[in-house]
Amino acid sequence: TATAADGSALGPWTATVAQIQNLLRIDTVADANGLLTYDVEVDVAAFRPYLEELARGLISQPQDARYHFNVSTGQLDVIRSGVNGRTLDVDGTLQRLHDAIFSSGNRTISLAFHEEAPRYGNNTTAAELGITQLVSTGQSYYTGSSRARIENIILAASRFDGLVIAPGELFSFNRYVGDISPESGFVEGFVIVGDRTVRGVGGGVCQVSTTAFRAAFYGGYQIEERHAHGYRVGYYEIGGEGVGMDAAIYIPDRAAGETYGELDFTFRNDTPYHLLIETQIYPGSNMVEFRFYSTNPGRQVVKAGTEVSEVQPPAATQYVANSDLGAGQELQVDWAAEGSYVQVTRIINDPSGNEIDRYIFASRYQPWGAVIQVAPGDSRLSS
Repeated sequence: TATAADGSALGPWTATVAQIQNLLRIDTVADANGLLTYDVEVDVAAFRPYLEELARGLISQPQDARYHFNVSTGQLDVIRSGVNGRTLDVDGTLQRLHDAIFSSGNRTISLAFHEEAPRYGNNTTAAELGITQLVSTGQSYYTGSSRARIENIILAASRFDGLVIAPGELFSFNRYVGDISPESGFVEGFVIVGDRTVRGVGGGVCQVSTTAFRAAFYGGYQIEERHAHGYRVGYYEIGGEGVGMDAAIYIPDRAAGETYGELDFTFRNDTPYHLLIETQIYPGSNMVEFRFYSTNPGRQVVKAGTEVSEVQPPAATQYVANSDLGAGQELQVDWAAEGSYVQVTRIINDPSGNEIDRYIFASRYQPWGAVIQVAPGDSRLSS
């Protein structure tokens, strides 16, 4: 009997007497005096195809440890332990099978594995990673959000807490936020899909990608992919940051036939130092925050200004039927917003104040009308 011996739900696997009997090879061996004896061997190689097939389901990837930077000590505090990855050692397992078959005692073995350590383990230090200081922060406010939206913000933000990005590595929001579905804990609310707001799972996740964008913006990191929302969203302009500092993401559900393209937010750690990301929710102020810890390579980041042009008035209010509402009831699910073209300029200077980079983040927002749900038969539906 073979087991995974790691608490895995897979297995156990048992080689029966009949299977082993068919693999036995019995030879006669003569010694120097001509005395004949029997030599019994077993060809465990017959199990190799089965083990190689089994190996596919036993592969696990190493998981990096997650940390918080202890400002007082300058060290890393582990918030989630690293986990070794593994692949099945087929040859080692076959040898264990062979030995167990000829054992008169213990006839249960553990499968043999090749272990792969994570990049960042429980003993990794801040000095090894070049993490010495708080480099930048990003904040946004979700005041007025529904309970469902807040739950999604809290869950999405937690996916990034303690994450380490290596020098030269590309950060992908969609990669680390993972599966956005009820099975992974996200709840249904209102989401922006294309040019409309609809009910869907994961409303509020873009609040988190927007906050990550702001931390990367002020850290001076190289933004590789960023998309503005289709229209100006009031949540993202609370707190003084203003328009043009949002980042939309979208992961289409291909299985459900969605045809929209994927939208991601990505940036590259273009420094020689590792980057540690911390996230935190402040319920009292309705704020989500990203903190970037690393070592500043000597750049000063300036948000030079925001230019708003081509302003268009909001679109007309839309009334949409909602069978859950009774006569005279209404529910506003979207708010009017002006259309505009927005440019936000980021300048990066060296320690002497000399400009070394300038980039304009452009956003085109469509005019948007309020959307109000009313009961079926409401006279306003015709408008």
